[in-house]
Amino acid sequence: MKRRLAAACLALALAAPAPPPAASGRDAIVQTSVINALMIGRYDGVTPVADLLRLGDFGLGTVDHLDGELIVLDGRAYLARGDGSVVDAGGMTTPFAVVTPFDEDGSLPCPAAGRLAELEAALDAALPQKNAFIAIRIEADLGSITVRSVPRQEPPYRPLEEVSKGQSVWTRDGAKGTLLGVRSPAWVRGLTVPGYHWHFLSADRAFGGHILNCRIQEGVVRYDVCREWEILLPDSPGFDAADLTPDLSRELKRVEGAREPAPAK
Repeated sequence: MKRRLAAACLALALAAPAPPPAASGRDAIVQTSVINALMIGRYDGVTPVADLLRLGDFGLGTVDHLDGELIVLDGRAYLARGDGSVVDAGGMTTPFAVVTPFDEDGSLPCPAAGRLAELEAALDAALPQKNAFIAIRIEADLGSITVRSVPRQEPPYRPLEEVSKGQSVWTRDGAKGTLLGVRSPAWVRGLTVPGYHWHFLSADRAFGGHILNCRIQEGVVRYDVCREWEILLPDSPGFDAADLTPDLSRELKRVEGAREPAPAK
């Protein structure tokens, strides 16, 4: 009798549905889809931005049809479009984005930097956790900043490297605002953007985009070291059938790592 009862309990346990996954922690980087899917032209929105805002109040990415640069700051979502305008993105969907509940671990004065590469080198020296993710928020007065955005795309979609050749680029002098950055470890290749990924939103919320270069006069760096990483994979036939195995690191570097010449001082 006891053996039959134990067997019945085991069967019930195996048949019971698995418990829901635990909610993302305060130190979690959460992303939707993978960067290689975006690189090959998977631009259809798969995740509501409103759902992402429940998982993080800080982050960056893009939206459905690659219609500009997504910026998540203080729990609100903004979109810097290809014509330079900034609009509310809370009701949109995204094919790729990275967010976190920004939980500050520390701060430091922002070093004066004549170009973005100088800023990144200074941050590397100050934040040596090279195998962790770090969300970086910089409130800054800028001598100048150069950003880009891309226009809305329509099917059949071209690869991201081709689309980026038609990007719009703007430079503003004397801007004030927030640099939003996510620094990812080198070992994430193919899944998200290795190294630094930067977006900008002006203090008046009227101007923004993907940062190509900047000249920082002064500011404050706030950072959040994140040691959890969660990827939400799209549930779609297109994603399931896509070949995401090619090494696209060189193409990604050309798209994300391009830098404008240093602004004149």
